[in-house]
Amino acid sequence: MRGIEQYVIYAIYHHSYLALFSFLSLGMLGLPVPDELLMAFSGFLISIGRMTLAKTLLVSSLGSFAGVNLSYWLGRILGPPLFERLGPYLHLNAQKLNRAEDWFLRFGLKTVVAGYFFPGFRHFIAYFSGISKLPYRLYALLTGIGAVLWSITFISLGRMLGSHWKEITIILHHYLLRGSILLGIVLLFIYLWTTKQTNTINK
Repeated sequence: MRGIEQYVIYAIYHHSYLALFSFLSLGMLGLPVPDELLMAFSGFLISIGRMTLAKTLLVSSLGSFAGVNLSYWLGRILGPPLFERLGPYLHLNAQKLNRAEDWFLRFGLKTVVAGYFFPGFRHFIAYFSGISKLPYRLYALLTGIGAVLWSITFISLGRMLGSHWKEITIILHHYLLRGSILLGIVLLFIYLWTTKQTNTINK
């Protein structure tokens, strides 16, 4: 990851907005881009006058929005055929997949905005929103809100911390990654519990 971090920092420093949009779009697709780090670095560049706050917020929001929305459409178009092929190997049949999709439409909406702040988890949410055929207008609205809030948070963090932006961002990323795992476990527990309750009622 060190090589990627150095390349991203170099690209943002020399190509600013174009690099910011491109890397965020790719990072939100799930590629190994240090999203929080490049956002905080952009905030630092604002603090030294190399980038402007308004343009950086706009470009970062659009870049992250573009990435998660492309993930949504990839999930929506490619997801069902992929699950049909891999289903037997993953012990997933149509009934189980439909049940998971129904559950996500009922309970998963709250995680679309919050999921932005958890590395790894946000990628899963984006693809599964498409697979579940979550109405696109609703998804676009929620991800638009999430993109703006996420951008403001990490750009402001980089701005405030100045030359210490990198150390704090690495620590934050570490805890957010743990939070992603914990959130995934909690959601899995809730899903299994609600599924069990539904099966009990149906019996």
